[in-house]
Amino acid sequence: MDERSIATFNAKGEAVASKKEDLHPALELLKDLISRPSITPEDKGCQGVIAERLASCGFRCFCLGGSGAVNLIAVHGQGEPSLMFLGHTDVVPPGDPGKWRCDPFTPTLFDDEGVSYLYGRGASDMKASDAAMTVALCDFVRKHPAHKGRCMLLLTSNEEGDSHGGTPKAAEFLKNRDMVPKWCLVGEPSCVESLGDQVKNGRRGSLSCDITVKGVQGHVAYPERCDNAAHHAAALMHELSEIKWDEGSDSFPPTSFQITNIRCGTGAENVAPGECFFMCNWRFNPLSTPQMIKERFEKALERSKASADTVWRLNGLPFETQKGEFSEALLSAVKNKTGISPRFSTSGGTSDGRFIAPLGSEVMEFGPPALSIHGINERVKAEDPDLLASIYEDLLSKLLL
Repeated sequence: MDERSIATFNAKGEAVASKKEDLHPALELLKDLISRPSITPEDKGCQGVIAERLASCGFRCFCLGGSGAVNLIAVHGQGEPSLMFLGHTDVVPPGDPGKWRCDPFTPTLFDDEGVSYLYGRGASDMKASDAAMTVALCDFVRKHPAHKGRCMLLLTSNEEGDSHGGTPKAAEFLKNRDMVPKWCLVGEPSCVESLGDQVKNGRRGSLSCDITVKGVQGHVAYPERCDNAAHHAAALMHELSEIKWDEGSDSFPPTSFQITNIRCGTGAENVAPGECFFMCNWRFNPLSTPQMIKERFEKALERSKASADTVWRLNGLPFETQKGEFSEALLSAVKNKTGISPRFSTSGGTSDGRFIAPLGSEVMEFGPPALSIHGINERVKAEDPDLLASIYEDLLSKLLL
């Protein structure tokens, strides 16, 4: 971005200098947030910086702690309709810092083939959206202090981890205080190539299982004296991987099954294992319920002739927001600011929207491109945070004015 091409004029028509935060407020806030190494479930003061800004604009701020996580809920206005932005201030570990173009927690601008990018862990997942949501909310309430209903922000420091003490706790707080929003916009990176090309109007559910297949340990030279658990586990894995769980739908891809971890044996080459442990996960659409998946698993277990102990974890149910006032406002705001008509998608993993949708809120997701998230040299286009803030502010105007 060429800051020299942007000028501010006083009442006499004379050009005056502008501070960086005046020209690119979301980008400058993003730099501050990236510089705080908030590896999950740490926050490192990110929410404090944001809460201070929002409080100065008249937001009521609530800080919820517990289980090692912190959450911020900020509210302006009262009654309905209500729009809540949802984000997280934690990031995944950066990996080997030596492989980055810069220190992962020192936000740095690089010019790549004529395009300016800001590098740093959390740049796109999802501190760019955190900054954009903060700037949009502040600008909106300054311009429209008597807006309709409520505008809100919910941030957690435990989205990238196990979510303990995170958004589920905040969701319970919203429910108990009768503060459940009508609409929820999650700032997760939703786009593919360019800001504006994709909106997520739903997500698949996630079901995991820890499976311990039983056998009898023994010497491999005496197969009649042992019962190799690895062989039984292999048979079970084959049965599960062959199942076509459903056909999918117009809105969702077919339910998928993946084996994620395998642990087996003593480390010796002459010992047949007595146990084989493996983990697996289903990403399922509304056509397959957790109960249906469990029932088909039991039948596969019978066919494999294996004996196994299981521990199931439901990580989230699928949800989908139908076309209506919320989706039309979001698509219009994106088109107004980018010139792009985004497509709908339910692809990808889970998000914390899975904790808000069951409360009855309509949930959609829109944020920067996801190409570099969780990787080395995570980055975001330098122009995107402030462009994103303008989209979020336009959405607020469409729904709350």
